[in-house]
Amino acid sequence: MGYELVFRAASAAEFRARVAADPVVAAFRDAGGGEPTPEVAGAVARTALAMGEEAGRTGHSSAGGDRFREELFDGVLAGLLGADVADHLLSRNLEGIVWNDYPMVGFVLADELAEALAKTGDDRPDDLDEDDAEVIDAVLAALRKVADAGQDVVTVYA
Repeated sequence: MGYELVFRAASAAEFRARVAADPVVAAFRDAGGGEPTPEVAGAVARTALAMGEEAGRTGHSSAGGDRFREELFDGVLAGLLGADVADHLLSRNLEGIVWNDYPMVGFVLADELAEALAKTGDDRPDDLDEDDAEVIDAVLAALRKVADAGQDVVTVYA
């Protein structure tokens, strides 16, 4: 089994409004929020995947999750994009939902994305192995595609 991180070029404001209006999410939020039930997580992920246009995807095997999150996102991408942006690509608190398990949903606003990409330039570390370089290249290509369209990016990590 593997996991994928899907990038969607979509309006984060519209996404957030749709999620807030979802009766399952509203009931969860009104009950105090926290780690979502499978029904809440599924509703949010389905909403995200139905919005906008896919800009790219990348992933890892079930055994590669710690490396993917800790070394590539918390390490390489945090260094390139900033820690908040790298973290928000994997998950971002939303309507009282705190993501601790799959699926996780995140988003980065267009201005946050543009600022982060302006810092990265065209460089990524040269010392990455081929698989890691492929992941970083896929993430940066998806983010550039979204930024070039002037959109927010909404992600689903499942």
